[in-house]
Amino acid sequence: MCGIAGYVGLRPAAPIILECLKRLEYRGYDSCGLAVESGGPLVVRKTVGSIDHFQEEIAALAPQGTTGIGHTRWATHGKVDERNAHPHVSCDGSIAIVHNGVIENADRLRVELTQRGHRFTSDTDSEVVAHLLEEDVRQGRSFDRAFLALQESLLGTYAILAVRAGSGEILVTRKGSPLVIGVGPTEYFPASDIPSFLPITPRVVYLGEDECFALAPSGMRRLVLDGDRAVRRGDVPKPDSVSLAPDSISKGNFEHFMIKEILEQTGTLERLIGGAPGVVREIVPLLRRAHELVFVGAGTSYHACLFGQYLLAAVARRHSDAYVSSDFEHHAELLGPDSLVIALSQSGETRDTLEALRLAKDRGARTIALTNVELSSIARLTDHVIPLFSGPELAVAATKSYTAQLAILALLGQSLVSDEDGVRPLWQARDALFNLTSEAARHHTRELGRELLGPQPVFLTGRGRHYVTALEAALKLKEVAGLKAEALHGGEMKHGTLALIENGTPAIHFYDDQDFTRTEIAASELRSRGARIFSVGPRPLASSDHHIRVDDAGIATPIVQVIPMQILAYELAKLKSMDPDRPRNLAKSVTVP
Repeated sequence: MCGIAGYVGLRPAAPIILECLKRLEYRGYDSCGLAVESGGPLVVRKTVGSIDHFQEEIAALAPQGTTGIGHTRWATHGKVDERNAHPHVSCDGSIAIVHNGVIENADRLRVELTQRGHRFTSDTDSEVVAHLLEEDVRQGRSFDRAFLALQESLLGTYAILAVRAGSGEILVTRKGSPLVIGVGPTEYFPASDIPSFLPITPRVVYLGEDECFALAPSGMRRLVLDGDRAVRRGDVPKPDSVSLAPDSISKGNFEHFMIKEILEQTGTLERLIGGAPGVVREIVPLLRRAHELVFVGAGTSYHACLFGQYLLAAVARRHSDAYVSSDFEHHAELLGPDSLVIALSQSGETRDTLEALRLAKDRGARTIALTNVELSSIARLTDHVIPLFSGPELAVAATKSYTAQLAILALLGQSLVSDEDGVRPLWQARDALFNLTSEAARHHTRELGRELLGPQPVFLTGRGRHYVTALEAALKLKEVAGLKAEALHGGEMKHGTLALIENGTPAIHFYDDQDFTRTEIAASELRSRGARIFSVGPRPLASSDHHIRVDDAGIATPIVQVIPMQILAYELAKLKSMDPDRPRNLAKSVTVP
């Protein structure tokens, strides 16, 4: 869950790599570093903290060279310090690597390499890669052959860039971790994600599993084995052109990506209404034929899975199951050729969801992906892809991708029972978003946020699909604003929750007209025990202390309800002087176990 960026071409590498890393900070921001190769010794620089600060340091040092690799880290092995920052280098300093993923046999390799005289300077699993390369080169193998041998030595997941002093090349490979290559006329930009290089080039090559390439200004070559020799061949994939506009990855005049992406949801729904119904109609026959329907996702995407489960039961009278991706292995044996697995992932690279899909395909199940990145690993693995039409989402917290997932699931559910396209509720939701994202509505939500700044935990309740909103709202308050927030099923409060209510405890209720009376009773019980009642629905509860009006939008009501909660989390983060784009200890794309 780190950001990798490299450059090889005819221009100075360091400033380009730093700009590319800056666009990948949503993938990791504990520490950062780069290594530049210019025909002499490698120049390696690292720091703890933001890339902004690092850019100032590098500008003063001005390392020369037109080939280099960089990394922004989200710690998994070893604490956050300069020792553990990437790049990592070989004992003689001639080889530098950056790595994303987890090397599962790193401890054993470290022992073996140490016994052969290698000196380790970090606590990371990644450093073994640099020493493995050095060990093979010491034994007489070419650098290309040593790089290919990594596939024989490493267990786990990896995206790796490697440079060697004097080579003028970057070697790249991946297994289970994302890596793409931006392509210019005489330059290449290997990176974890397209936004890294999008302002420079829209042309991209997607690496397959275990593919290895050598990148140089003169061209891109595939590395393969011929006996025990590495051979460079010219059969390289042709670049695709992405349609994303460079300004889609810019904050523009907004203070943070998160608020920009919250406010973009009106446009996202409009694009989805225009493009998704046709894609959905092609998928509906698969749903009708399937004996088992299964949703899998992680984090926010899992909450969307739960919405899909509730929706299909209520609208289409179809049974389905929603599973957390990491727990799917305990249920995969129930699947077979008549099963349909629908995987939800913003990035299309979520490791646990990829593993769930592989298990499903091993059982013969058909698969569909709802993802924001149409050529991602998950999209390429599944039988069918439904794009989210959201555009890049660079804040760590998912906002517009979540509501896009709900909208597509609403279309799927409606299409199962009617030949109509089912977009009317989405138009209702789109219209409601104009009011809920207005400056007046945001000011109202900001003032409500001040009421939640105390030390007490926040409880959020709802029934059915509104319970899904409670789950997602609690997650946003936790991850973005650092609040202790817990989602509770509206009908379960008597089974333990009431024991936690104290004088002044905030309780947020989600409901529509149908659930109004039952919610009124539950809120009254909490109020009688001292809770402060916040209501989110079409009209206030009698016991409400504070109310956010959210009109019903039929099956699309959860899309509308979550908007003020996204804004609330954002405003609370600002009130607490936190960065809403980069929550503590979290990163955007979870590509490690």
